[in-house]
Amino acid sequence: MNKKFLIHMTVLLFMTIVTGVSWAGANAKAEQAKKDAEEAYLNDDYAETYIGDEADRTGDVMIATAVPFMITVLYAGILGVIYFLPAAAEKVSEEVYGSTEEIDEDGMHDARAAFAKGEYTEAIRLYREVWEQDKANRFPIVEVAKIQHDNLESPSLAVDTLIEALESNDWRENDTAFFMFRIADIYEHDLEQHEGAIQILRQVIEELPGGRHAANATHKLRELGAI
Repeated sequence: MNKKFLIHMTVLLFMTIVTGVSWAGANAKAEQAKKDAEEAYLNDDYAETYIGDEADRTGDVMIATAVPFMITVLYAGILGVIYFLPAAAEKVSEEVYGSTEEIDEDGMHDARAAFAKGEYTEAIRLYREVWEQDKANRFPIVEVAKIQHDNLESPSLAVDTLIEALESNDWRENDTAFFMFRIADIYEHDLEQHEGAIQILRQVIEELPGGRHAANATHKLRELGAI
């Protein structure tokens, strides 16, 4: 697990405890003040100011806990943006990409951080490092191709990366189909190389015959007028 994350969670836990202790202490003082006021009321010493002081005691509790509570909530929100939102996005990506293998959490976090800062070359380098450690997981290398295509606006580089990934491993059927259809899509829409797209789609039919991927490739070939 990410050491930085553990440190942040420890700090958040400490802040939560401090907030709870502050509330408990302020509430205990307010309750004691209320008891004192009730005794004074019974002795006719506090009748006119009791209601106003009750509101003051409630305000004292709120003031005593407001600052630590707001700081704790703000800190938790920052952690949510830094850690939990990217983790949720990664989970969605895993569902889309079909990859459930464990990955280098520190490396992935550093790559995402570099990407968020616009350091695309550094993000690519870090994603590649993660991929080199586990080439059975397509998520990091797909992210590389995505950055090349979307952010560096270099579809040819993206195609080269996807072809490299496709040829580097004995992928499962769904992974193989993903790479091939993505390559065909870039050939068709970005590079305007319809023949390249047609060749890849025919390769899908040859390598993955008789299934839904072959059927999808056949349908696409009809759209391109290749059948």
